[in-house]
Amino acid sequence: SLVMAAAMLIGMMAVSASAADNYEDFTDKDEIKNTEAVATMVSLGVFNGKEDGSYFDPTGIVTRAEMAVIISTMLYGAGVNVNQFAETNVFTDVPAWAEGYVNLCSSLGIVAGVGDGKFDPSATVTTAQAVLMLCRALGYFQNAADFGDNWMLAATAKGTQLGLYGDLKLTANEGLTRDN
Repeated sequence: SLVMAAAMLIGMMAVSASAADNYEDFTDKDEIKNTEAVATMVSLGVFNGKEDGSYFDPTGIVTRAEMAVIISTMLYGAGVNVNQFAETNVFTDVPAWAEGYVNLCSSLGIVAGVGDGKFDPSATVTTAQAVLMLCRALGYFQNAADFGDNWMLAATAKGTQLGLYGDLKLTANEGLTRDN
């Protein structure tokens, strides 16, 4: 899966004891297709259950704010302290729960705003956007010139080269699901 491949590339394979949920405890575990990837991400503390923790929501679409949390957790581990970034106020529309994560990713050049000081935290993350963010977290695409004429094509090609897609057949403009 896309997220699992990125986590392995980043080197976050130490299991976190602070993971709140066990994959086997999800009430919707039978709906999860990428069971090994989800189990790994849950054990690492990258993903937890939704709301009360009882279900995973494999078809739920990842938002821009959630992707910042995912990447921050993959880079720095579960329980990463983002408090020092929470007061930065890089964007005017990020909710308090995600502000530190978004600001951390912004300071690292992993995410960018959508203009007018906005981040659009509730917007869907497409597969291409997620791959771009993961590539940036891995050190690729640090300058606009790295993209050439088409950032989506460049990110998709680099993601394919790095093996981020694994066996998944994803469309670049579709929203990235929690399962993928």
